[in-house]
Amino acid sequence: MRLLVFFCILLMSFLNARAEGSYVPMEISDNLYVIINPQGGNIAFLVTRKGVIVIDSGSTPSNGEQIVAGIKSVTKKPIKYLILTHLHGDHTNGISAFPNDVEIIAHNKLEKNYHQFNSPNIAHYKEKLLPAHLASLKEEMDAAQETDSLKYANLVENYNKNIDYLENIKRIEFRTPNITFEDYYLLKLGGERIVLEYVGPGHTNDNIVVKFSNHNIIHTGDLIFDGVFPYLITEHGVDVYNWIKILDDLYKENILTVIPGHGDVRRKIVLKYQSDYFKDLSQKIEKLSEEGYSLEEIKRKIDPKDFDLHGNEEQLPVNIEVIYTELINKGDRWWEF
Repeated sequence: MRLLVFFCILLMSFLNARAEGSYVPMEISDNLYVIINPQGGNIAFLVTRKGVIVIDSGSTPSNGEQIVAGIKSVTKKPIKYLILTHLHGDHTNGISAFPNDVEIIAHNKLEKNYHQFNSPNIAHYKEKLLPAHLASLKEEMDAAQETDSLKYANLVENYNKNIDYLENIKRIEFRTPNITFEDYYLLKLGGERIVLEYVGPGHTNDNIVVKFSNHNIIHTGDLIFDGVFPYLITEHGVDVYNWIKILDDLYKENILTVIPGHGDVRRKIVLKYQSDYFKDLSQKIEKLSEEGYSLEEIKRKIDPKDFDLHGNEEQLPVNIEVIYTELINKGDRWWEF
C-alpha cells in the first residue's frame, strides 16, 4: 500500500515536472556531474576517458530518456556502467532508456526486492488503478455542461497527462544487474576509482553508497533526504538504528560533498543533520512513551513544526511508527551511541 502511495506521488511529480523540470547537468568536480531530478532520485554521472558511469536511472522510461539526453549534452562518450543505489522505482524504473549494452551494478538483494515489491505494484497501477482513475476523469468530462470553462480545460489537460503517464509506465522494463555484490565493490575506469559499499540496512535492506574516491564525494541514495521528512517503508527493510550508525560513520570519513537521493548537493554536514533528526525524533518518542502515551497519541503530539524540515510532512507519522516499533523491539535508549 505504501508503495502505491509512493507511485501516486511520482505521478504528481511527473505531471508537474513536465513544465518545471530542468535536466541540465551541474558539474560539481572535474568531470563529475549531478542532475537534480524533478521526477525522482538525483542522478550523478562521471565522465572518464573510457566512458561514463551513471548513478541511478530515473523514475520512468521518459525520465530516463531526459537523463540520458542530459548526459549526452555534456559528452559523446558511451555510457558504460549504471549503478543502482536501491530498489525504489524512482531510482530504477528508467533503466530501459539506457543503452542495451550498459553494465548494471547493484547490491545482490536488489533484483529480488524489485520483483517482490515493485513489479506487482507497477502491474496493479497500470492495469487497474490508473485506468480506473482515467475512467473517472472521462466520466466527469462527459458529464460536464460547460465545455468552454476553465474547469473543463483543466480536466481535459489532467486526463491527457494521465494518458501520457500510463503509456510511460507501460514501457517500464527492469533489467537484471550484470554485476552484484554483497558488501563491497571497486569499479575502476579510465583512471577513476569508484567504491560501492553496502553499509547495512538503513533506508532499505539493499541500499548502497557510491564513493568517488578521486573527488572526496559520495552519492548516498536515499540515506539522505535533504531538508524534507524521509520515506520509511518497513517491508523494504528500513532500520533507523543502523541508519543512524551509517550516517555517523560516514560523517567521520574524509568526505567533502554529499549528493543526496533527494534535495540539493550539500557539504558533509548534511549527514549529521539527517542523523540528528532521527535521534531527536527518537528521544521525543521515547519520552512520550515513558509518560504513558500510546502510539496514536504520540503521533498526534509530535508536530512537523518541531523540526526544521519542509516537505513530505505526511511521512512524519510513518517515521514515528517505525521508530516506536524499533524502540519496543530493541529496547529503550537505543539511539544513544
